[in-house]
Amino acid sequence: MKLLLAFVTLSLIVSSLLCYSKEASVNTQTLSDISKKHKPQTIKILLHKDLPQAFLEAKGRYFVYNPQNDFLIASGIYSKKQPIFSQEAGLKWGELFPGVSQMRLVPGSSQSTILVNGIEYKGCVEIYDIKGKLHIINEIDIENYLRSTLSLQSLSELDEEVMDALAIIARTKAYYLANKDPLLHWHVTSLEIEYQGSALACQNPSIPACISRTRNMILTYQSAPFEASWTEDSGGKTASFSSIFRKNIMTPSGVDSPIASAQRENHNWSFVISKQQLARLLDVKSIQALDLYQDADSHKVYAIRYKDGNKLKQMDFFTLQKKLGAKLKSNEFTIDADEKTVCFTGYGKGHGVGLCLFSAICMAKNAKKTPEILNHFFPNTKLEHMERLSTKTKV
Repeated sequence: MKLLLAFVTLSLIVSSLLCYSKEASVNTQTLSDISKKHKPQTIKILLHKDLPQAFLEAKGRYFVYNPQNDFLIASGIYSKKQPIFSQEAGLKWGELFPGVSQMRLVPGSSQSTILVNGIEYKGCVEIYDIKGKLHIINEIDIENYLRSTLSLQSLSELDEEVMDALAIIARTKAYYLANKDPLLHWHVTSLEIEYQGSALACQNPSIPACISRTRNMILTYQSAPFEASWTEDSGGKTASFSSIFRKNIMTPSGVDSPIASAQRENHNWSFVISKQQLARLLDVKSIQALDLYQDADSHKVYAIRYKDGNKLKQMDFFTLQKKLGAKLKSNEFTIDADEKTVCFTGYGKGHGVGLCLFSAICMAKNAKKTPEILNHFFPNTKLEHMERLSTKTKV
């Protein structure tokens, strides 16, 4: 009898342990971040930093996770709009989350969105409390990211082959940014890319179409995505990204562009500015000398050197262009200075790096396809299908 009782007791204990184990397994699955299951390639954009508070709104169903352990800490079926700010005990968004200094807000459906200070975003939003101030990040899948960022470009009425090429270039750069350092909290800032969320996305119907046609297609150089870009008119020759942006990274070399070269003289420009006015723009008292730093292969200008009294100073092309405005159309120019004035004479439009849009348009009109256009402007690269950075197949 005692033996039977012991056996029954042991059976009950084992049964209880199995039930507990099964329940714990279910709870672990429930607590894991749903946005990280079957996750597409994403990119993280820093929206705000060092904010004392922000207005955070979840439209529709939402989940709130702790990014430190991916545990579910709150959820809701209906919309919620409350200020979020830091307290000593933890973050407060309507309710206090004790001991929580990081929060990840995840939409509960494809129809749900998140607003930060009135601007709507697709994807997830992360909030980090750093010394009592908020850093807010939007994590969005690459395809939706392209819909938002390409919508800011003037790309209307372009041939499909050209649009597809631009979508692939933009996706290549996005993959490159997302691949730079997996430990970073964000890959790019909203100011750098003029990111405005999802409000402007897809107002140009040709943009979602080209993104869809080229889905997950990127260029790789030495088996990795790279800093790909395009310029409006190369003036006849493009430069490598690394030579103009002065970054120590591996990028394809520049190439000759015969189509732009043939129209070079028709796309020239010039303007004259007084030395006194130029000195004011450069924030110096006077300019005694002015020289150019040029890429040896393309002769594109990447910086200027000027002398103020006995002091030599330098300025990169992009800062100079911001100071001079639209008059400085490209970085392929020369200068001719006398005692009172400086004459800038140049060709083309843009920074002269990557795909030459003027040439690509002409190539498409002559029945060139997207792979051929890309191959010309990005030598020694491969067109590949890459759903995520860790998996790829050639196309």
